[in-house]
Amino acid sequence: MLKRILITLLGMALIIYGVGMAMLGFVGTRATAVITSIRRQGGERDEAVPGRYTYSIGYRFALPDGRIIDGSATKIGSSVHVKATGTSTAPVRYFAFFPYFNALESHTAPAIGQLIVAIAGVFIVFTENRRR
Repeated sequence: MLKRILITLLGMALIIYGVGMAMLGFVGTRATAVITSIRRQGGERDEAVPGRYTYSIGYRFALPDGRIIDGSATKIGSSVHVKATGTSTAPVRYFAFFPYFNALESHTAPAIGQLIVAIAGVFIVFTENRRR
């Protein structure tokens, strides 16, 4: 029973993430974030295209009421990257009612990946809770 609940919660989290990221692009509030850190994770990616790396990007933005919200994103790029100086900015989107669910605006454009994540969540919930 516990296994069923945990797997169902995982599926629901995937659904919320996939749909939420797509919805941020449409109904999310726009803000400007300051890039606080850029870190390269691991070595070169094992892909057909050489010289590509995974970067973790940290950012911070202020809400209209003055609260500061931190966020992070992952990006794939070349071996050349700009160091975070505290002056670089990027547009972000967030839900006004829950600003902790936020993303870089470039990640909120409708994409097939968001749909795949949501469908995977539906599949997990459906297969775990169907009658046996």
